[in-house]
This record gives sequence, C-alpha cells and structure tokens, in this order.
Amino acid sequence: MWERRTAIVSTYYFVRQGDVADTFKIAELLLKDDQDLIHKATGGWLREAGKKDPKKLLAFLDKHAATMPRTALRYAIEHLDKKQRTHYLSMKKPA
Repeated sequence: MWERRTAIVSTYYFVRQGDVADTFKIAELLLKDDQDLIHKATGGWLREAGKKDPKKLLAFLDKHAATMPRTALRYAIEHLDKKQRTHYLSMKKPA
C-alpha cells in the first residue's frame, strides 16, 4: 500500500513545476484501489494538480467521477465551486 501511496505523492515536485501529466496517469491507475488512504492521497493530488491545470482536472472528473471512490472524489473537488461539486457528486455509476 505504501508504495502506491508514495507513487501519487511523489508527483508533488512535478505538480509544483506545472507538470501534472504523471499525477493524472497515476491517479487513473489508483482509482480501483481498495485502501482509503490511497483514495485520500489520490483525491488530494488530483486537487493540487487541478490548481495548476483546472481544465485537465475537469476532464478527468468528467471521465471518472461516476465510478471513482467517493473519498477520492470529495478530496478532488474540494476547491471547485458549489455548482461543480454538486454536479460531480450527483454523477452515478453506469448501469
């Protein structure tokens, strides 16, 4: 578990430099993880990457919000406006 968490957290340096590609790639790999600590870290780093590239965060959420763990989603949308948060939280898993 710690290796997976370290993988997403280690993208911090790159996010600070404005390079968010690895964060989104790793986050996509971790979406199906069964550990809540991974969900928290993934959502938190999606949020941070979204500060640098909001369009990329919204595109990621458009694709994954309905199926990603709620903890990760809540962390990722924390800095969005109320209307956007409501929209992503209302998305449902496909039938």
